[in-house]
Amino acid sequence: MKQNKSLIIIIAIVALMLCLLVTCIAVYIYRQSVSLTETVIETAVTNINTSPNNQPNQPIALGASPVIYLAGRTDITIPPLDESSTLSIFSCRDGGIIQETFPPGYRITPQATFTFQATGRTNFFGGPLEEGYPPDGDPQGQKSFLNAFGGISGYQGPAGTLVGVFLDDAIPTGEPPAPLDFTAAGLGTQFARLEPAIGQVFFIGDGKTDAGNSHIFVAPANATRLYIGLADGSFFVGDPTCYADNTGTFNYQIESNQPYQPLP
Repeated sequence: MKQNKSLIIIIAIVALMLCLLVTCIAVYIYRQSVSLTETVIETAVTNINTSPNNQPNQPIALGASPVIYLAGRTDITIPPLDESSTLSIFSCRDGGIIQETFPPGYRITPQATFTFQATGRTNFFGGPLEEGYPPDGDPQGQKSFLNAFGGISGYQGPAGTLVGVFLDDAIPTGEPPAPLDFTAAGLGTQFARLEPAIGQVFFIGDGKTDAGNSHIFVAPANATRLYIGLADGSFFVGDPTCYADNTGTFNYQIESNQPYQPLP
């Protein structure tokens, strides 16, 4: 009888220990699953917060010769400086010191909003950098009156400034839109919000008004690409050209309320 009682006690103790072991294992598994879930959530949040439009982006060096009128022109090849071309955009290259380049572009969301910050200096006449222009253009007030090229509009406004253009997926070879006027007689450069059409070159400058407020740019409903570059010409008048004598660079940053990605 005593042996039976002892056996029952031993069985009960073993059963209790097994229950405790199972409970411990269950608690451990639960804690591990909670930890894994938290990690997944943290990773997801991190991925959301570091999307291209939200992450702190570093200034991008534009270079001295990105031709805004070559935006989206995959049908054009830029010839070497020592080769002639029938295209007017390459007609002013005598004594050229730098090769023209395609402007940097970005895949964007239609109707996204953009703000910019820009610094640096560019000399459009091959002279010393200290004599160059800031992103807002010629400090002496010279104006630019450039013609259209392909499906991209002309440009009217401060000479030697940072500019941009929105495009759809088509190569811009059709009828260009009317140019926007950024002189004092037109829109000026103190606007708060701008909604350019596809192919309309627009003034960016340093990205801010004289009061320090950011210009807000709204992409058209059918826009899929944004390009940043320079609008140059012979003394900033007539056909776009004369990029080969430029020196210096503008450095720019982009912020948007929607994701965007650099184009290859």
